Amino acid sequence: MARQRSKERKLDDKELRAIAKPWRRRLSFDDLFTAASLAVFESWGVRVARSLELDKSILKAGMNVHPVIYASKTLMMTTTIAFVVLLASSVALITIPMPFLVRVIVVLISMMIPVMIFSMRLLQPSLKASDRKSGVENELPFFMAYASTMAKGGVSLDKIIERTAGLKVFKAMREECMRVLTYVKLFGYDPVSALERVAILHPSARFRDLMLGYTTTLRSGGDITHYLEIRTQELFNARTSEVRSMTERLASFLELYIVLGVIMSITVFVFFSVSGTLSAVTAGRTTGVISVDITMPSLYNFLVLPTLGMLVLLMIHASQPKTPVKIMEPYVTMLVLMPMSVISFFVTLSILGAMDVFRGVLGLTQVASLLISITVAVLLLTVPPWIVYRKALRGHKGLVRSTADYLRELSEIRKTGLSPEKCIIHLSTKDFRNLTPIVSKAGVALNLGLSLEDSLRKVLRGIREWFVIAIFRFLTDSITVGGGAPDIIDTLARFTQTLSELEEEMRRRLKAYVLLPYFGALMLASSPIIIVNMLITAAGARPEAVAPLIGILGVGSVINSFVMGLVAGKSSEMSISAGFKHAAVMSLVTSITVLGTLAYISGALTI
Repeated sequence: MARQRSKERKLDDKELRAIAKPWRRRLSFDDLFTAASLAVFESWGVRVARSLELDKSILKAGMNVHPVIYASKTLMMTTTIAFVVLLASSVALITIPMPFLVRVIVVLISMMIPVMIFSMRLLQPSLKASDRKSGVENELPFFMAYASTMAKGGVSLDKIIERTAGLKVFKAMREECMRVLTYVKLFGYDPVSALERVAILHPSARFRDLMLGYTTTLRSGGDITHYLEIRTQELFNARTSEVRSMTERLASFLELYIVLGVIMSITVFVFFSVSGTLSAVTAGRTTGVISVDITMPSLYNFLVLPTLGMLVLLMIHASQPKTPVKIMEPYVTMLVLMPMSVISFFVTLSILGAMDVFRGVLGLTQVASLLISITVAVLLLTVPPWIVYRKALRGHKGLVRSTADYLRELSEIRKTGLSPEKCIIHLSTKDFRNLTPIVSKAGVALNLGLSLEDSLRKVLRGIREWFVIAIFRFLTDSITVGGGAPDIIDTLARFTQTLSELEEEMRRRLKAYVLLPYFGALMLASSPIIIVNMLITAAGARPEAVAPLIGILGVGSVINSFVMGLVAGKSSEMSISAGFKHAAVMSLVTSITVLGTLAYISGALTI
């Protein structure tokens, strides 16, 4: 009996452990770090959060964290990093012999790192609020078009929010609708009050005004459909004005880049060329040994100019509208090709017999070999990703206009009384340019008995044009939920036509700015080397005397042409992937220009 009781007791212990196991959770590093931060810096965190009003910034950013916890973790992180940096810099200053200027730079960097970390942590809520605002304002016209179409079909507010929360064509608006659903299902708000709460705390004034106007119209018994249509049209008109202002900002960025990156660079290169040539000639006459200091030209060519180009690229990216559809294959291809590009550089250099450049031998022949090797590496790094990008977007040009024409035809046929499915089948035999394969496949799928939603999902699987995916998603919902009345489809066709005109105007305006980076690249490639040649000729020396300076200027021109190509692609087609083509062409043209200039100044260039 005792043994049996013992067995029963053991069984009870196992059951208790099994019951308790799901409630056990190991503390993560973030939990421990948060606890330590509150234990050490809670009082300071309260002061920082109150003085900087972090609660408002965090609410606008949509971050799910308490302001005191965020401030305490910021202080803990800054203190920890400051201690580590101070310890490392102290050890380096004690153990490593350095010039006084280098010691000052190390101390300044050690002081700046904690300040930068603290500043970035405090700016993070504002940056997230800005991203939230821009994302919502980019998608707001299309969401309003969708809501207007659904409301015209008799769909209620809570149904529109639920449908939008499950739509993958939206990103920012889906998150906002999920916040509304959280207030409804978790906190018991009604849909109108939940929408008001999300709108009041939102960083976008445009979204806030639209949603509060919508809830006011809904509560006062006004015409919701009319309100949505009017505000949607206002949004598209505002979007047209934004496209014009965006192109003006883009022109300003490119003009600034050309002024700083080309005009100022040529001035700086003239200074480098004059000082380098004169010092080389003077040293050669006094000591018989010609040497050129290339430290400052190297820093400017390989650090300052590429950094400036990347900053301009970031500013252009921040000013352009974004869509949830991302084409990542070109970047993956580029990452895969990076090791092969490096290998091709060394192989080409070896074939040209210029490996002695790594031993400090740098004449005009070695400079030419370096240019050819770097050009081969750049072409290998840019041409395949560009081919992948073009393949991903093959047949997408003019797709939005074709979609607008298709919806207009669909609206007219729907007025005859045919069902939406029959209308789609009937239009599957007509020609809609590059949209024809999509509509023909949709008609075949419907004939085989698939539902409208499954049919359109299958035929749109390879499409990367977000506008087209969104419009067909709206069409599907307007038919399956709203009944697909002719006036609903006609409204959708009108919105799509406006969108098509907007897209064409934007692309037309952007293409005008692609020539500026080409002009800058050619100027940077030829001007400095010609100036060096003129100085060498005037001093009565040979070009070989300043071959290291020519090499720095030439190789730097190829690298900066690569960056300028990315800027040109981002400016003209709103995609860095499109810049791979311009980067390849500009690098090749720059390399040929530099090689031609070298051949001209040296008389005969042999490799």
